[in-house]
Amino acid sequence: MRPIQFVCGMALIVFLTTGCGPLSRPIPERLHPDDQKVVDASWDHALAPVNKHDRQTWLDVFVLAYAHEHGIDRLSFRSEKDYAEGKVVMEVFFDRAKPDEDRFVVTVFDPAGKTVRTERYNRDDVHRTYRDLLSPDDRPDDPQFKAERQRRIDRVSEIRGPIVIHLNNP
Repeated sequence: MRPIQFVCGMALIVFLTTGCGPLSRPIPERLHPDDQKVVDASWDHALAPVNKHDRQTWLDVFVLAYAHEHGIDRLSFRSEKDYAEGKVVMEVFFDRAKPDEDRFVVTVFDPAGKTVRTERYNRDDVHRTYRDLLSPDDRPDDPQFKAERQRRIDRVSEIRGPIVIHLNNP
């Protein structure tokens, strides 16, 4: 019964404090100190002793609680996409002890591996963009904001093709 309680507790914390899906944003959210204490206590409870849960229960916890992302201390993530003229590498760097160093970096390489463009986005850049594009209820009575938001979404659609946007607030 305890593994189920732990999984449900972690899932509830995640549900109340994050968006949907693993790495739902290019940088993990920073938790309020009280929420971080709850996550830290959950880890201590889950891992004492380290072998008290079986293999499947561990995977269930990691999947349901987004344990790889939520309330973690450090995270680095790298994804790559080949395209007709080279490769795009996207990297996320997060360290709870160094909030000013959080960043999302996009680097484009030519076929020979030479860097042709690099863009670095800090936490504020990512958070502001996420809020502006995916949490429009933050400014419901601002027609200028809504028009600008729609212009930006339309531009992304022109570049990428039709996209589905999942709002934080259903």
